Amino acid sequence: MSGFTMLPDLHFNGGRRDWTDARRLPREGLAQALVDSRNRTLAWLAGFGATRRDWLLPRQYDADPPLWTLGHLAWHAEWWCLRGVHEVERDGVLMALPAEPSILDGADEWFDDARIDEDARWEAALPDVAAIKRYAADVLDRVLRRIAVLPDDGDATLYPFRRALQHEDGYVDRIAALVQSLGMAPEDPALALPSVSVPAGGTLQFPGGRFRQGWTDADGLAMPDEVPPQQIYVPAFEIDAAPVTNAQFLEFVEDGGYERAAWWTDAGRQWLMMQERSAPRYWMRHGDKRTWMALRFGIPRTINPDEAVRHVTLYEAQAWCAWAGRRLPTEVEWERAAVQNRAFRWGMVREWTATPYEPYPGFEAGPADIVMQTQFGICQAVRGASFASPARVRHARARLALLPEEDAPFVGFRTCAL
Repeated sequence: MSGFTMLPDLHFNGGRRDWTDARRLPREGLAQALVDSRNRTLAWLAGFGATRRDWLLPRQYDADPPLWTLGHLAWHAEWWCLRGVHEVERDGVLMALPAEPSILDGADEWFDDARIDEDARWEAALPDVAAIKRYAADVLDRVLRRIAVLPDDGDATLYPFRRALQHEDGYVDRIAALVQSLGMAPEDPALALPSVSVPAGGTLQFPGGRFRQGWTDADGLAMPDEVPPQQIYVPAFEIDAAPVTNAQFLEFVEDGGYERAAWWTDAGRQWLMMQERSAPRYWMRHGDKRTWMALRFGIPRTINPDEAVRHVTLYEAQAWCAWAGRRLPTEVEWERAAVQNRAFRWGMVREWTATPYEPYPGFEAGPADIVMQTQFGICQAVRGASFASPARVRHARARLALLPEEDAPFVGFRTCAL
């Protein structure tokens, strides 16, 4: 798959424009980004080898199986870009139905994440590795050919292709987190960027005022959970210019933060009792008991004090805040700071907010948004992007969702004054 070149296209009119924003990519930029995204996916998956045995893992409760993941990404791109999906009303319920079958028999039953839950994905009897890789390659080839004959660069024309890109770009964090949890070193060392240091920044002050939260532009790709935009009054607040660092979190650890119940919420105490945890995931003491190490893709490294702390649950972030006399930002505070102040530094880790993940008032679900809807009310809103995320997918308006107990993702936090 690596080494795909652009297909010839008489419709492309040349002239490379600003292709850093995945939400507004024209046809040529979109085609190149889809190839780059697939190459990135395959690079992260390369360590699983070429035989089925290499891809078979014990059940991981915070990840999807790697072979299923590759098939799902291909299926998702095929569903959106090639199969002529349309909405049909049956018994008063809107359903998304494809006009064309998948090019891989059984793909809908295996790879539709709305049909097959997390447990079943690990039990599914999938085709062999070569067949799924061939399916992924065939889908990408057909998507590129379809893009090459599109009539224009309009938002409606490119919506399914941009959404497919958004999905695969977003999945790379999950694949990287699986590789990290398995203690594997990526085949390409450049993928696992070493430490991502947090620039010194102090805090930022914002006066009270009205702010329009959500996707506010008339063009580009808006994800369903980002609309409609909301005009909200945001009281004055003070927010960290950068995420909490390892050094800052270590003070909490060494002050007995994991042993003192007073810092933890009720849900946090319940989680802690089940974990036997005394530090963030992947942290460990060195043999001298004075130095802290962290496993980074299977390699123990001395903790970089200036790196954004990562792999922490919502409960750990809340406990640190209680200990430090701070609080997590609300989702709208985070977004306002990211949109309005260039000194707001983000993109090292995903970041917890204090806001439950819920639809914006006026949200209208489409038949293709079932998975998103299942997250409303049970997940917490997460913002930002991690070092593993492609730069083009980072957007200040983008919303993510994680369960409060999740710590496999590259997720950290920043704080606000009480």
